[in-house]
Amino acid sequence: MFRAPLISLFLVATSMIPMAGFAQEKPRPPLGQFVTVQSPINDYVSNKKVMPVALKLADQAEREDRQAVLVLEITPGPSEFHHVQGLTEKLTSVQLNRVRTVAWVPKTITGNKVILALACHEIVLHPEAEIGDISQGKPLQDSQQQFIKTLVDKRRNAKVNWALAQGLFDHQAEVLKVTLQKTGEEATVKIVSPADLKSIQENNPGAKIDVERIKEIDDPGTFSGQKARSLEVLAVQTAKTAGEVAAIYRLPRSALREKPVSSSGLIARLIRIDAMIEPMLELFVKRQIDQALAEKANLLIFEIDSPGGLLTSAENLAFEIAALEELDVRTVAWIPEEALSGAAIIALGCDEIYMHPDATIGDAAPIEIRPGEAFERAPEKVLSPLRKQLRTLAEKKGRPPGLCEAMADRNLIVYQVVHPESGETEYKTESELKATKTKFGEKQAVHETRKENLLTVNGQRASELNLAEQPVESMEALKQRIGVPADVELHAVQRTWVDSLVFGLNSGPATFFLFFFGAVLIYLELYTMTGLCGIGSALCFTLFFWSRWGGTAGWLELALFLLGLALIAVEIFLVPGFGVFGISGGLLTFVSLIMASETFVSQRPLDNFTSLGQSTGTLVGSLLSVIIVAAVISHYLPELPLLKHIVLKPPGNAEDGPVLDPRITGAGSPTELLEANDELVGQQGTAASTLRPAGKARIGEHLVDVISNGPFISPGTKIEVLRIEGNRVIVSESST
Repeated sequence: MFRAPLISLFLVATSMIPMAGFAQEKPRPPLGQFVTVQSPINDYVSNKKVMPVALKLADQAEREDRQAVLVLEITPGPSEFHHVQGLTEKLTSVQLNRVRTVAWVPKTITGNKVILALACHEIVLHPEAEIGDISQGKPLQDSQQQFIKTLVDKRRNAKVNWALAQGLFDHQAEVLKVTLQKTGEEATVKIVSPADLKSIQENNPGAKIDVERIKEIDDPGTFSGQKARSLEVLAVQTAKTAGEVAAIYRLPRSALREKPVSSSGLIARLIRIDAMIEPMLELFVKRQIDQALAEKANLLIFEIDSPGGLLTSAENLAFEIAALEELDVRTVAWIPEEALSGAAIIALGCDEIYMHPDATIGDAAPIEIRPGEAFERAPEKVLSPLRKQLRTLAEKKGRPPGLCEAMADRNLIVYQVVHPESGETEYKTESELKATKTKFGEKQAVHETRKENLLTVNGQRASELNLAEQPVESMEALKQRIGVPADVELHAVQRTWVDSLVFGLNSGPATFFLFFFGAVLIYLELYTMTGLCGIGSALCFTLFFWSRWGGTAGWLELALFLLGLALIAVEIFLVPGFGVFGISGGLLTFVSLIMASETFVSQRPLDNFTSLGQSTGTLVGSLLSVIIVAAVISHYLPELPLLKHIVLKPPGNAEDGPVLDPRITGAGSPTELLEANDELVGQQGTAASTLRPAGKARIGEHLVDVISNGPFISPGTKIEVLRIEGNRVIVSESST
């Protein structure tokens, strides 16, 4: 008799089990993807980068019945209106109804790109970034204004209306924030134009109306993130990094890594980074990157197998690689065995890291090597900037910053926590947990970040910690994973003797001797006029600029150097004396050589100034050596048996030496000099050397320094003294 009720009770209980489980099930995190919108917006950006991702998200959201978020990172730069309009129309079409579009603006944008931000459902601004000034001071066409009005009237972004949009493109528009308080009702806030305000005042007699002018006439109409949030217009949130944006929309960090474009337009290059990280390797890798970019490569694979090396070189390479994303170049680190210390830092600069399951990465703590002593830990003044650089790289590439810092900080503990809303596993330090508003539950310390231990993990563990992608066994497996066709062969360029020569020429001693011999040979050329010394000097400076070309030297440095030499030549041959041309030429030459020796590329200001001081010291030391050697040459060169026959001497008595005008040597009293000057005027003589325009002429029995009043005068030509200006004897070719 109790069987039926028991069966019924059992059925009811079992039927409630899945319902209870469903009620306790956490909501699935939204789909999401970041896409960088470069400048200019064109068909490639629209049809190859943005829309394929947007349509894929829409399709996946429909199939899985999930929310989808497309974050467009809009970068500064100009774009044509019709291209922006085309992309905007596609993003607001019914095809993307299930996709929530977010404009992420980390840096100030103006011009037509602002329209793309207005087309998104929401805008997230960096606190210091500004947005606005669509017209950039030029009136928009009526059709363009109408398009913006139609876009804004759709109210996709609830924090933008027509009055505010007008203020963004019309410098003469005035925008007001009005708070309307009716008796017995809650206050309402509106963004209006002066015409709208007048209408509000007429329709609400007796109501309290507070007016705040948020844009003045003649104001370009730009709003920073801080200003927009305080006024509650334009932006829904502010964020300093893409990681913060991902957290706002509960997106996994994997969404930060942009998907590659179709392999049909893929141009891949392989660059190997092995052995010790040092300046020679740094220069080699930079040249390989430049060569790959010149070949239009859009995928660079860095095969890293190194125990580390110099911190400065590693940081320079890491940030150089990280910056390639701004050129729309995808970077991949492949670690078959190990990437430790500086090599790990370089890997963190890549968009994606793929490792062999047994490969290792980490242990990036800096050490100091002192002569005759064991290795020591670097002081805090070195460690602190490194932690900051590692955090910057991690945030830029969407990796847990705390774990990256733990590679260099042996006492930093990182905790594994679960986000209460998205259910995503995250890794945060104690300070990060205290700074966030999210209330995380139980935390568990990551074993590899215990006290007195530098984080070092293998490929499998790196993937679990979101430091790397799922591990791969070989290069062929890597190619398949990243979309490189199997028939594409990747060959890394090996270093050659040319690379060794370039590195050697960039060393301090080589730089010193290039400066030294280049200057000394110029001095000898002025003495001998054989041409051989001039060729040798040109070779020295050519080697100097060639070894630095594309690195620290470029067209600007070369142009300044040549201009400096030209001004010095003008001073020597055209305008004798030590005046404006000579000083300007010397300064330009000095500055150009310093600029070609050093470029501020290090991430540490102290390193930059130290390197600059070394370069300046090398050049100054070389110049001082040249002055000493020049003094010795001027005294002994005419006496050397092998060289005295090619040293230029003024004509005169070979035994007694040239006969000089006593005015030139300073002999005689002022009265005698004045009388001699008067006697020279009108006298005729013969040019003893080429007057170009300065040179020497024989007037009577005296050899006199003279200056031609017209064109160059050849030796042996009859000349006539025209006038005396101080110690300058002005002559012209004689007509008789």
